[in-house]
Amino acid sequence: MSGTVAGVDGCPGGWLVVVVGRAGPPTAAATIVPDLPALLALDADVLAIDMPIGLMDMPGDPRPADRGARAFLSDRNTDGVRAPGSRVFASPARAHLEVIRAGGGYRDLLGSFPPGQRLSKQCFNICDRIVALDDLGPETHDDRIREVHPEVSFAALAGRTLAPKKSDEGRRSRQTALAGLGFDLETLTTSLGPRSRRWNPDDLLDACAAAWSADRVARSRHATLPHPPERDSRGHRMAIHY
Repeated sequence: MSGTVAGVDGCPGGWLVVVVGRAGPPTAAATIVPDLPALLALDADVLAIDMPIGLMDMPGDPRPADRGARAFLSDRNTDGVRAPGSRVFASPARAHLEVIRAGGGYRDLLGSFPPGQRLSKQCFNICDRIVALDDLGPETHDDRIREVHPEVSFAALAGRTLAPKKSDEGRRSRQTALAGLGFDLETLTTSLGPRSRRWNPDDLLDACAAAWSADRVARSRHATLPHPPERDSRGHRMAIHY
C-alpha cells in the first residue's frame, strides 16, 4: 500500500492527476501525465478516473451506471438547476468502439448506427481514452481503477446538485467545497504550470473531486451507482463510485 490515492480527469495534455495522501487533502499534489501507461505507473492505491469504464456490448439501453448518475443528480436538485441529468452523457457501447478500432471516424459512426444509437461528438472526442481503458484485459487490468463522475462526487460532497460548472456560481461552489476539505487550489494550480493547450481550470476541480471519491474508496466509505456494482462482458466494473 502506497498510502496515496489519485483523482484523474482527462485534459488537453493527457491526464490531470491529483494525488492525495491518505492523511488528507492538505498533502495533495497535481501533475499531468501524457497517457494511460504513465497513469498506471503511478504509485497510488486507487486511481479514480472520470471516464466510462465497463460498457454495454451493443447500443440501446443506457448503462445502469449512467441511469443511476442521472437519477442521483435529479434527486438532489434542491436548487432547481436546469436539466441536471444532461451532465451525464451517453457512454459508448463496445460496438461503437469497434468502428473506431477499425479506423472509423465520427462520420463512419453516424453511418453505422441508426438515430438513437449514435454517439455525441463530445463522447467521440474521448473515445481514444475509453478504448485504452477498455483494452485492459484480464491479464493487464489494474484493480486500482474505479470510475467516477465529478458531478456525482460534488453532489455527494455538497449534499445537493451544484450549479453548472461553467457558471460563476457553479465555479465558486466547487472551489468552496474543495477548500473546505483542505485542497489548496492556488498551490495546485501553480504546480501544474502554464495552462496553454495543457489543462483547464475545470479539469483541476474535477480531478480534486475524483481524488475525494478515491479516498472514500480506499477507506471503504464509498457508494456506487448502481449498488452493488455490475460487471460487463469483459469483467470490468460497470459502476460510478463516489
